[in-house]
Amino acid sequence: MADFHALLDRLAAGWTARDYDAVAACFSEGVLYLDPVRYVLRGRPALRAFFEDDGGSSQRTTWRNVLFDEARQMGVAEYTYEGTHRYHGTVWIRLENDRIARWREYQHVDPRGWEEFAGEEGPPWP
Repeated sequence: MADFHALLDRLAAGWTARDYDAVAACFSEGVLYLDPVRYVLRGRPALRAFFEDDGGSSQRTTWRNVLFDEARQMGVAEYTYEGTHRYHGTVWIRLENDRIARWREYQHVDPRGWEEFAGEEGPPWP
C-alpha cells in the first residue's frame, strides 16, 4: 500500500511540475488510459501527448480515499484535479511490474470544493 501511495504522489508532483517525462514513466509502454465517456488512449506516447496538451495551466492533484489490493495489484482513489477546470472523480488502476498498465477514470467538472461535492460536510464515516 505504501508503494501505491508513493506512485500516486509521484504522479501528483509530476503533474504539478508539468514534468511529463516523470509522469509518463509511471505508466507501462502499452498502457490503456481512459475515461469511458470522453477518451481512450493507448500507449505511453499517446498519453504523454495528452498530458502535454495542458493549455499552459497550473495543475494540482489531491488524492482522497485510496485503497489497494496487493494480491490483485489493483487500486482505486478518489481525487480532485485542478487545471483548466476542477475535476472530482475516481480512478481505477491496475499495476503490472510496478507501473500503471490500466487507468480508468470517472470524473465530473465541478467548481465546488471536495467536501461539498462529495457530501462530506458531516462527520466522517466510521
